[in-house]
Amino acid sequence: MKFRLLVFGKASSWVDDGVGQYSTRVPNLVLEQIPGNPVRTRIKRMEAACGSRALKVYLDKSGKTFTSESLARRCAAWERQGNDVCLLIGDDKGFTEEDLSQADLVWSLSPLTLPHQLTRILVCEQLYRARSINAGHAYHRS
Repeated sequence: MKFRLLVFGKASSWVDDGVGQYSTRVPNLVLEQIPGNPVRTRIKRMEAACGSRALKVYLDKSGKTFTSESLARRCAAWERQGNDVCLLIGDDKGFTEEDLSQADLVWSLSPLTLPHQLTRILVCEQLYRARSINAGHAYHRS
């Protein structure tokens, strides 16, 4: 099972550094940048990159929030199912309702509006935290 983080465009160097801090700690995490314009074309490419068997998790402020512990349980369940999980992060315009209707899950990191580049780092950190919780590692402190 892989976590595939699908994003639009190239990130700033500080984002790449932040993502790099966590992606090396989550060996089954793959970052894929989706090129292209206009937005509709990129969304279709993003969904095609996921494949039909993968769970599609869209990051959007309208989605479901998780505690670190509940996300860890969700990640463990996904791992037991064995399918890849595609985490889709939009660009600065976000996703439309039509886009979100394609999701198996819409996940919100916060009710705040967050910059899409910062979201990349936060998702990687939360996946590492979930992995640490499931492994009984001391990284997470309740």
